[in-house]
Amino acid sequence: MRVRPGRAGAIAVLGLILGAIFFMGFVFWTIFKPDFGLAYDITNPSHPFSFKEHRSTETEPTETEPELSFNETLTALRDGGCAFVEGEPDNLNPDRCVFLSQQEFLETALDRKLVFMHEGEEAYTLYTPVKDGHVAWRWPREPA
Repeated sequence: MRVRPGRAGAIAVLGLILGAIFFMGFVFWTIFKPDFGLAYDITNPSHPFSFKEHRSTETEPTETEPELSFNETLTALRDGGCAFVEGEPDNLNPDRCVFLSQQEFLETALDRKLVFMHEGEEAYTLYTPVKDGHVAWRWPREPA
């Protein structure tokens, strides 16, 4: 079987066109759906990379009943070797701050060994830095 010289060129051009279409589709898909694969998930510090789509827009803590009081939580963190800093972190970005349950916050803080403690008008807030942001836990203040 003989192939005429014109057909090889046409097949090559068709392959380049299809390759360019596939590549541009992949680029637009990556732009509009960036969490397609190994995207960092700040809401799960113990398993930050996942193949599932995650939503990090949660800014309020989940409504679970804390097992320890505020003072017991501070004692557990001190006994675990955490260092405390008064005030909010200098690089605190509210868009990258995720509120966790008490148990999740304790696990993360004991792993990181650093806790920022901010005393606000309505609540005490504890922050722990993680990659690309902070995780936090809030305890409401008792009225004076």
